[in-house]
Amino acid sequence: MRNAEVIRQWKILKTIEAGRYTTAADLAGEHRVTERTIRRDIEALQEAGFPLYDDRADGRKVWRLVEGHKQRLTQSFTLAELAALFFGKNMLSFLGGAPFAQDLESAFDKIKEALPARSLPYLARIQELFSARPDPAKDYSKKQDVISGLIDATLHQRPAKIAYFSFNSKKTKEYTLDPYRLVYYRGGLYLYARAHEYGEVRTFAVERVQSIEVLDQQFEIPADFSVGEYARGAFGIAGGKPEAVELVFAAEMAGYIRERVWHESQSMEDRSDGSVALSLQVAPGWELKSWIKGFLPHVRVTKPASLRDEIARELAAARGAFVPLRPDQGARQGCHPHQLPRRHHGRRRREGPERQAAHLPPHAGREHRTGGEGPGERPDAGARLPRPGRIQGPVRPHPEVARPLHLQR
Repeated sequence: MRNAEVIRQWKILKTIEAGRYTTAADLAGEHRVTERTIRRDIEALQEAGFPLYDDRADGRKVWRLVEGHKQRLTQSFTLAELAALFFGKNMLSFLGGAPFAQDLESAFDKIKEALPARSLPYLARIQELFSARPDPAKDYSKKQDVISGLIDATLHQRPAKIAYFSFNSKKTKEYTLDPYRLVYYRGGLYLYARAHEYGEVRTFAVERVQSIEVLDQQFEIPADFSVGEYARGAFGIAGGKPEAVELVFAAEMAGYIRERVWHESQSMEDRSDGSVALSLQVAPGWELKSWIKGFLPHVRVTKPASLRDEIARELAAARGAFVPLRPDQGARQGCHPHQLPRRHHGRRRREGPERQAAHLPPHAGREHRTGGEGPGERPDAGARLPRPGRIQGPVRPHPEVARPLHLQR
């Protein structure tokens, strides 16, 4: 696998910044590349604006970083800007397993050192007022080589061969990709890339890339393709060809819909009954369907018809998993005994005739004595008396079982 140039250059910069008298030969041995490659890396860093220069030490040519650059960097920020960066640490927590994670942690430690010591308790109190609630994050601690390879391939427009685990087929597949862009979305990293096997751009989850080989070739992004347009068509992360989608939300949810920008293409129209129509230009994929289902039963799809029919089929298929349970079924499904009717809760103790009679419905004794049709009795039951301790008539479920469960949105 080809070494990731960007990550190697970053490590070279860190080595030189540490103050070690480092030669090109030392760096080449450390990174297992040629001295010519190291010289190209240093030239790339110089062109990027890092003040590197060569010097002589013990008769050898070594590389150094201009002294004082750290002080100039900190002096170029105001205290308010440094405090804002300090607060921004929470927003970057998703990079916990990425290659730059340790450097980010170190950077924030230095920002903290640059702030006046007396201001830290004050800033800590302010920080308690603002927090970023992160989405469920993915662990990239074992994917640093993969991420490094993807950065290298994307930056230099080089094709890559990857082994990718597919959730649909439950198999690992081989793909040759032209990687266009790495995207962070809701705690995860994704790759927009053209898959040679399909001849189209698809979205790949980085954590499912098991291995990568960056090829010593180059590709060009087609002139008629825009990565930005592909991303704008996504309602979430999976891009695609956008279509006109129209949804109507009932008055109960209209206020909630109005207060957010759900997609940059959206437009809204208020209706006389209090409902609101939301129009979007998005790819109607699984993310859009999941979002729509979250508003049921207060939403309907007016177009496209194909999206409405697909959601209807999925809801019909799901009904079998959400059949309401009868009270007697609850015991078999693990309900708490106190949620069941009294007749299902253990064995009734033996009771005297007075207490037995108290449990009978008002008509039970009379109808059984006269041969009438009491609840649950056959017409020919005759004058057969009920067994002691058995309740006749319909069983009413415990109020805790009968009460529907309402979830707070």
